[in-house]
Amino acid sequence: MRFHLRRPSMPAIAADFGASCIRMLQRSADGLAVSAAVEQPCEPTAAFDLDAHLSTASEVVAKTVADSAWSGKRIVASMPASIVTMTHLKLNPGEDLDTAIQTRIQDLGINPMIRSIEVNSPWNSSRSGRELLCIAMPRASVLRYVAMLHEHGLEITGVYSPASMMLRAFQHLNRRGSDVDTATMYIDLEPSMVTVAFGHGDTLVSARQMTNTMAATATALAPPSAARPSIAQTSPAASDTDVLTALNRRQQTASSSMPAIPSGGCDTSSAMSDLCEELHMCIRHHQSLFGETPLTRVVFTGAGALEANQCRAIAQSLQLPAQIGDPLARWTATPSGSPSQDWGLQIRPQWAIAAGLASPDHKDDLI
Repeated sequence: MRFHLRRPSMPAIAADFGASCIRMLQRSADGLAVSAAVEQPCEPTAAFDLDAHLSTASEVVAKTVADSAWSGKRIVASMPASIVTMTHLKLNPGEDLDTAIQTRIQDLGINPMIRSIEVNSPWNSSRSGRELLCIAMPRASVLRYVAMLHEHGLEITGVYSPASMMLRAFQHLNRRGSDVDTATMYIDLEPSMVTVAFGHGDTLVSARQMTNTMAATATALAPPSAARPSIAQTSPAASDTDVLTALNRRQQTASSSMPAIPSGGCDTSSAMSDLCEELHMCIRHHQSLFGETPLTRVVFTGAGALEANQCRAIAQSLQLPAQIGDPLARWTATPSGSPSQDWGLQIRPQWAIAAGLASPDHKDDLI
């Protein structure tokens, strides 16, 4: 029998086309490290500008293709949250899903890209109808990103929504069979948009997006070279009596991928109060569908998660254990073109979407 030795192929390039910042990374051939990473903030605008965003994305992709630190032509991407619509639909008995989406959800254009997830609510029966989580994108907008990537000679292997990738970034922490019996609330805090997703283990069961009315802070929009807290700095001392820190410790020590929130003050602005009220509504909706599944913690991601005061205010309002997620902690992170010199020592919650895209075992071809 003849054996053929094959060189390990490089994982696909992961491209998070976020509305506020474009982030790209690639794992090494053995999958244990981040071999290349780059981020490019987008010019803030009052409303999402698809043409301007595509132009910035094209510039970043062009530099990536020309840089020898990146390998291969395969790429997997997530679309800007601003063009993604997520909603729960209750279909009446015999009602067609496509018809319901076209009539109840506006501005999706012709033949939108749609993924539906069956929600197992207590009243979900053939006689009462079906409850679905629908994730939709305008096909015309998505195809413009696809065309741009093709122009740079890249092969697209998947297109996803931010909410799906936010859960996938932490799938390595939800491997136990019992993890599906509890719920985790993921909150992605970006300057323009807040994405909320509920996971039972690594399964997405509920999601919602809302406009972020809070003014972007200087730290959240700081350039990549700006100083940011390290993992060690976010782990309080054992004598710290802060309630959030104590609640984080479900076990003796918190996972290194989810360092505890440090002590400090809270954001008490009216915009924060409005956001917390929206988040309470999300929790009530989840409980109405899954009252038997306890919500055990909140995980913060996104650039806004670098602001501990924001996270603390939200956690205290929701009265839930809270953690800042570092999705890159499981990989050695000293990549070429690193966003900053000590990047591997920082917490990097803003890389959750890109980390989800870079994670192996993608199950779906679309969103």
